[in-house]
Amino acid sequence: MPQQRMTKTDIVNAVRETTEMDAADVSDTVVEIYLRDGYNRIIDLERRWSFLETTLSLTTTAGQDNYVVNDFTAEDIREVISVMDSENNRLQYISYDAVEETILDTLLTSGVPSFFSFWDGEMFLYPTPAESDTLTIRAYKYPTDWVSDDVAPDGSASFDMALVYYAISRIYQAQEELNTASTYERMFNDTVTLARRDLTRPPSAAPVVFAGGRQFRAYKGKGGYGW
Repeated sequence: MPQQRMTKTDIVNAVRETTEMDAADVSDTVVEIYLRDGYNRIIDLERRWSFLETTLSLTTTAGQDNYVVNDFTAEDIREVISVMDSENNRLQYISYDAVEETILDTLLTSGVPSFFSFWDGEMFLYPTPAESDTLTIRAYKYPTDWVSDDVAPDGSASFDMALVYYAISRIYQAQEELNTASTYERMFNDTVTLARRDLTRPPSAAPVVFAGGRQFRAYKGKGGYGW
């Protein structure tokens, strides 16, 4: 059974019950600042958290090479990592710096896009699409504003208690109870370390490769041989 998640209100209540402090001692605003700080510290540990993965579809327009990705999804996209066209051809990523240095001067034609770039929330396709197509995009999004929305934070359920520990440590730190603050800070760090290790480990089904890189079996067709 999945672990019961804690909303922002649940976390604030847990902090108050543990410290035995009410809003007259530490305001909700201050506690929320601590929660945002603690959560941002967790998010900054990894660029590509699995819980921030998202997939969306984007329909291109003939003659248009730039698209605001957020116009095609309710999520706030941080970066695009993969683009596939309707024929299952994967477009190659190229940095926008390289685009300015090479493609803009040499590839001002239209056709079937082979490259994509991502800059300032916009995705650019090269060559410019000659006709409409539907692209499948895999991307990473920004976390939701769970504090304002009063929902559970994106990520592992272990983050919930980690944020409780972090807010408590900051409260005791502000009161110059440094030993107690250090204890809860260690609890925060230990909890986040264990959760991060679990979230970033390879899937159980993935083979272990000791040397020689990744290897794949070749598909031999349907003539009775299979893979």
